[in-house]
Amino acid sequence: MKNLTILTALLTCASAMNAQSTFRSSLPVKPGKGVTVAGTVECEGKPVPGVVVSDGYELTKTDKKGAYYLKSKKQNPQVFITSPAGYDVYRDDVVPQFWADFTLPADKYERHDFRLTRNDNSRHATIIITDVHLANQRNDVSIFSGPYTDVIRRNVESLNAQGIPVYTLNLGDASWDGYWYGHNYPIAKFRESLNNADYPTAVYSCMGNHDNDPKAQPGPDADFNASLPYQKALGPRYYSQNIGNVHYVFLDNIHYINDPAPAPTYTGINNKRNYKEDFTPEQLAWLRKDLANVSYDTPIIVAMHGPMFRWKKFDHKKNWSALNDEIMIRTDNESTRELLDILRPYKNVHSVSGHSHKQNLIRLPEEIQNFTEHNISGTCGAWWRTRATGLKNLCPDGTPVAYELFNIDGSNISWEHKTFEYDPARAFYAWDMNGVKDYFKNNEEMRAFLTMYPEWTDYSDLPDNYIYVNLWAWDQDGKLKITENGKELPVEMVKEENPLYTLSYMVRTTVWNNEWNNKGYHNPRKFMLFRAKASTPDAPVEISWTDYFGKETKSTLERPAAFNPEIL
Repeated sequence: MKNLTILTALLTCASAMNAQSTFRSSLPVKPGKGVTVAGTVECEGKPVPGVVVSDGYELTKTDKKGAYYLKSKKQNPQVFITSPAGYDVYRDDVVPQFWADFTLPADKYERHDFRLTRNDNSRHATIIITDVHLANQRNDVSIFSGPYTDVIRRNVESLNAQGIPVYTLNLGDASWDGYWYGHNYPIAKFRESLNNADYPTAVYSCMGNHDNDPKAQPGPDADFNASLPYQKALGPRYYSQNIGNVHYVFLDNIHYINDPAPAPTYTGINNKRNYKEDFTPEQLAWLRKDLANVSYDTPIIVAMHGPMFRWKKFDHKKNWSALNDEIMIRTDNESTRELLDILRPYKNVHSVSGHSHKQNLIRLPEEIQNFTEHNISGTCGAWWRTRATGLKNLCPDGTPVAYELFNIDGSNISWEHKTFEYDPARAFYAWDMNGVKDYFKNNEEMRAFLTMYPEWTDYSDLPDNYIYVNLWAWDQDGKLKITENGKELPVEMVKEENPLYTLSYMVRTTVWNNEWNNKGYHNPRKFMLFRAKASTPDAPVEISWTDYFGKETKSTLERPAAFNPEIL
């Protein structure tokens, strides 16, 4: 039944944008008995041996003639290649042609060929974006395609001028399933938007929960069927690529359920769009086979949508399992631990994820394994809402929208946090809380908000002369210093409301829109902040953040300082 579903979906999507490989090579193949898929991998007309080819279940390699042969049951919609180091997959638009869709039933033989281009990518850079959430609203497509893509383009041009090739990872929720039909922005439109914007690099993607078809019928095949439009536009749900010395793995940890809803939830949608976060057995079985070709010294970067971990003291839900006294597992406990077991032998593993729209970095203790999780802030921030009101685009934790830049030199990996709307030299906000308290006491719109949502703080209980700092990319191995009159002040990490988020998002979402009784807003949102108590109300304060790699960012907060979000 699933194979019939695949073929039907491919035929009905025939008019969709074609990202798959349709290349036909003149190199020969000689499929034997039982082979259902065969083809070649070539570069400049010459065969490329040793390239891994898979259907997501079985793996093989090309022989010395560049040919591969698979006895595939075609349980997934496509066959794909894992590009070898020193090559790029051919592309004629933003998406590389590393997969080919099946067009015949499972018992019928078909041929699919692939092309590579040579590229010395042992030194390269990877731009990581996530949660773009384009939906044809709040001017989102124009902002992303215009000023945000321009920021990325300038970064890419600078790197290319140094001879460094650049790639992009999209970590999911590129679209917004609730608006696929009402706003005419299904997932295929995202790829179209990238091409229309002349996006400057190849883009490899993984699925987010909002990249599923919300009209998929509930049932045992809901997750698979909901993924088919995504797979047609952006490729397999799970796969791998070698870029330089790094092995990149892309996983789908969103298990779409899509139960029936008692009433329509969005225009044309009668399902809940609910899901759970796990790693399916077939993905993990494929991953074991995929990594059998990878040495333990090879750096691994695993891309997925949902983050696996959270700090216990800042995020804690009853259904989460504890990894240790400080770290919680937020995805399915059993399959997450199995993934960690698979990756444990590797000496340098990083995961990159999105979903939360918040920046968070967690290094697992060395006694557990060498593993660093980078949860990256959303490109859309808080769903483009604060930008739509005339302010900067902020994430739900009050940090600016950003992307991550990984710099790869051989097996060495470093990273930088890059904001879209601020000077790249900046690393934090700092507030004179005396000015914040005055604003919350006297601003009429703030008073209106606090009257209707009294659960939120007005800071009246906060003692005078506090300095608060919102680090945009905190790292447990970094160092924050706050100094007044040459004296270093004790710095405290706290979980509190972010005053900039309260003003930029909460006030303008409620007061401006007359939304006076949103049940979800009666629960104040608290995030990681840092604070220190100064001894005077008017002495300037020096703030310094030194990151994991020793890069120092300094700023002086002149005091007294009024709270004004429009100049932050």
